Amino acid sequence: MKHFIQSLLLILLSTTAINHASAEPIFSCCATDDAHIGRPDEHAPISVMGDHTHGKGGWMVSYRYMQMHMDGMRQGNQRVSSSDVFDESYAVTPESMTMDMHMLGFMYGLTDKLTLTVMGNHMESEMEHRIISQTVANGINGGATEFTTNTSGIGDIRLGGLYRFYLEENSKAHLGLSLSVPTGSIEEKDRTPGMGGPSNRQLPAPMQLGSGTFDLMPSLTFVQQFADVSYGIQTNAVIRLEDENNNGYRLGNAFGATTWTGYKLNDWIALNTGLNYTHTGELEGTQEGVSQNSMVGRSITTAFGENYGGERLDLLFGVNCYVPKGLFKNHRVAIDIRLPLWQDLNGYQLETDFSLTIGLQKAF
Repeated sequence: MKHFIQSLLLILLSTTAINHASAEPIFSCCATDDAHIGRPDEHAPISVMGDHTHGKGGWMVSYRYMQMHMDGMRQGNQRVSSSDVFDESYAVTPESMTMDMHMLGFMYGLTDKLTLTVMGNHMESEMEHRIISQTVANGINGGATEFTTNTSGIGDIRLGGLYRFYLEENSKAHLGLSLSVPTGSIEEKDRTPGMGGPSNRQLPAPMQLGSGTFDLMPSLTFVQQFADVSYGIQTNAVIRLEDENNNGYRLGNAFGATTWTGYKLNDWIALNTGLNYTHTGELEGTQEGVSQNSMVGRSITTAFGENYGGERLDLLFGVNCYVPKGLFKNHRVAIDIRLPLWQDLNGYQLETDFSLTIGLQKAF
């Protein structure tokens, strides 16, 4: 809780500083958000979802590519080695993971205040592992002390809406509420070690394509714009609506806050930066089909719920490009990267190195 309060103070201080440093408002929004479309800094960094609404009849299609890379293990806020993990009686530890996600989204302004949203994704994940010793590797993995698992497929689909309840001069705010539908598989298997040698086995939760539960995703967003500067803040959550999925476990609830600042260089390009805080709970239950036992005691870290969740504070940097005229009028291209400033993870987990998002948006 102390870390959460500290992170929120950082976010609030950053937005307050921007507010005092900026000039007086230079425009007034009209009846719909479409009144001021055309600024490259009007949208949040591309990795922030549900940051804006549309006027009645307006719609937008978007594509995002996101890559997250994780390398090395962490306990709490300290980096640890594979040997440190093995000293806790684990036979296998992850060493690195890469996840690539392709996201397709649609937004439609049902009224001037209500925007409907839908988003689907395709995921590809790869995780590299190390086995405690050659002796154990001989018994469970044909002598190889390393192995890699891979999964790919359709993830969970999100259906929801954004309701703008405040619009005055250069400020606006809206509520968001989405339902994540468990369309992503939680039955993914790959060739992994075990007694009798490697064979196709159920993979732990980080390598699955979905949560396996219906999840509620509320958010609250506030945005303000000045002559050349804009800023915003969004709070959000992921609330699991079921006690467990079909494999006997439930991912932890998540709560977060993001703040961003955009600076308009010209009519085409804006730079942005910000902070993102996330708190995630532990995995609840036992993952059916994922063994927790091994020749030395415990199997792999990802088989145990205590090794899930924690807190992170990320720094965001990005560029938003907007085409105001010509053949590609109203197209937006954006890129941002998230770099962890601080991580305090439960148990033993892979730490995040970076998350990169590239996106293309087209409004009609």
